[in-house]
Order: sequence, then structure tokens, then C-alpha cells
Amino acid sequence: MPNPFKIQPQDTTNQLKDLYNAIRQSKDPMQLFRQLANQNPNLKPILGMLNNSTPQQVFNALCQQRGINPNEFIKSITG
Repeated sequence: MPNPFKIQPQDTTNQLKDLYNAIRQSKDPMQLFRQLANQNPNLKPILGMLNNSTPQQVFNALCQQRGINPNEFIKSITG
């Protein structure tokens, strides 16, 4: 029997795609991100970074910290 608590990579990718689409379709992406940060305290440091830089700069910095190629990551969630 599979472990129901193990997150599958495909599940994470789908969640990221949904989040990406919600932000893109939002009339005020920063407001949406503030709401998400209120629900998830792990996002608060990122919200602080967004107040001091552009979203692209924050995204690139976070990818670099994690050893992720930002362009490949975007390709993986945009199809």
C-alpha cells in the first residue's frame, strides 16, 4: 500500500502550476501573495523580499539558493 503522506513530484508540479496560473490571472498578484503569506508563515520572508526587489529578482535568488535553473523550472510549470 502506498504511503498517503508521501508527496509525489507530480502532485507538487501540479500545485505549482495552479499557483502560477492563479498569480498570472490575478488582477493584483501582490495582494494574492499577501493572502497566501497570511495563510502560510513560510511565505512571509519571501513577501519581505518582494517588498525590496522585483518578483523576477526574488525568483532568481530563490532558485540560485536551491541550485535550480530558473528557466528550466519555468518550463516545467508552463508546459
